[in-house]
Amino acid sequence: MAHINHNIRIPHTNGLSQDAQGYWWEMLSPTQILIEQQENLNNHNNKEQQQTKKKKRRGNRKAQHLRRRERRQVQKQSNNKNNMAESVIIVVDDNDGNVEGEQQTQIQTYSLNKHLETRSENKRKRQELNRDNIDVSRSFSQLSISQENKPKRNKRTTTTNETNNQLVKVVNGQNQKENDNELLPMNSIQKFKPSYLKISDQVFKQMLSNGIDNGHEIIQCLNTDEKLQFVRQMTEKTNTIYYLDLQRQLWRDYYDHGMKENQWTPRVSKSFAKQHHTCRTYGFAKRQVEKRLQTITRHFHDSLFELQQSITQLENNVQQWQPYIDPVILCNAINTCVQSAQQRLRQQVDYKRKMLTLYSYDRNLITKFYDFKPNDEQVPLAKQIWQTTANILKTQEQEEILRKRIFLRRLPSVYDKIINQSLDHVKPMLSNKILDKDRRASLVFNYSKTITQYKFDFMTLTLDTIQNVIRGHQQRLVKLQNKLPQCCNQMLIEAIENRRQAMEKRHELYLKHKLHSF
Repeated sequence: MAHINHNIRIPHTNGLSQDAQGYWWEMLSPTQILIEQQENLNNHNNKEQQQTKKKKRRGNRKAQHLRRRERRQVQKQSNNKNNMAESVIIVVDDNDGNVEGEQQTQIQTYSLNKHLETRSENKRKRQELNRDNIDVSRSFSQLSISQENKPKRNKRTTTTNETNNQLVKVVNGQNQKENDNELLPMNSIQKFKPSYLKISDQVFKQMLSNGIDNGHEIIQCLNTDEKLQFVRQMTEKTNTIYYLDLQRQLWRDYYDHGMKENQWTPRVSKSFAKQHHTCRTYGFAKRQVEKRLQTITRHFHDSLFELQQSITQLENNVQQWQPYIDPVILCNAINTCVQSAQQRLRQQVDYKRKMLTLYSYDRNLITKFYDFKPNDEQVPLAKQIWQTTANILKTQEQEEILRKRIFLRRLPSVYDKIINQSLDHVKPMLSNKILDKDRRASLVFNYSKTITQYKFDFMTLTLDTIQNVIRGHQQRLVKLQNKLPQCCNQMLIEAIENRRQAMEKRHELYLKHKLHSF
């Protein structure tokens, strides 16, 4: 029998074909097939074009950067105008012992609505010895001499097409900008100002009870959060009044000194201050000093008026408080507490007032030197003498600070890190279980004794190195002073020597204050 193909398609008149099983199939012409292939190819190309991202045109970048800088400048100017109404500027001079000899004066901006948090020093805790633990978890260092860890500060860099990269320092979340009216508050007296709104209730009660006798009776009366918060606000207002009064005294001394000397020297450039090792931001115009003094006085009277209102409100509230408390006794306790807490602040202000006189005298001596009109050979020689003197004073400061650290057992942590890292390979050996407890304890003691002796030997060698550096600077100073009679007259030599002695006197006060508050 012949083989029958069941898949034979039967042509149909309407362009469809039917196979033997009864299914209809569409018959496409070659033209239709070509068109369909072309459509598929176009669809595939369109999908590829959609997948590929088109490069966005972002416009003129240079013009955008220019507009952005203009907006920032306008915003900063508006912020400065708003802050002038509620800010007070105060002169401070703490950087007399800079490594490169730069002495700078800083300005403290104080806001009545912002208070700095009190710093808590990191304390080193002793590790408890577990007799059952055979692993060595103790440090080899027997000296609690680690240095206080300083908080890290974030740094940002802004790049423009017209200017170079500028380093912007972020301090307390705000960008600090230096100009003629406001300077960098890097090391100011405000950090010595207590803040009573952020301490715990227990600490605040303890400080308040220590102010007067029978202070525990006052604490018993402050038995609600409302009473405690009200007394906190009164204490903070009293603290602000004393703080503004100290600022006013400092600026009043600055004004009186300028009127007495009849000299209102302008600020000097960074290069001039660095070459002459003097205070850069000392000079202020008379109108500027008067303006600051008026601003502080206005803030002082406003704060005093607010405190008087709080005292009046306290007299009305104590009539309803149970148990009753005498408002006079409470006010005396607040005053005693504030004055006791501001002891370091008063010492800092007294130091600033003394340094103000010394910096003024230093500037006058530099002016007198240039009044003699020295030539191109005499000016570099005088600068070299002052530079060598500054190097001697700086090295002596390092020596005294290191001696103070040794005495207080507060050496820099770099000593511990270097030695402990070198002994990392010893700890696994001491942790070996094959060693019994007595033998392990003996080895640890011997290591600790050796390390302690090594540290003191290293510090002794460091002190000897510093003393050799001082002698080298002194020899150089003698050589430079011997050159003075060859090119300078007697009056010019006396001017150079008087300024050099003034630098030593100023640095003596600076070092004494730094070691006292170390």
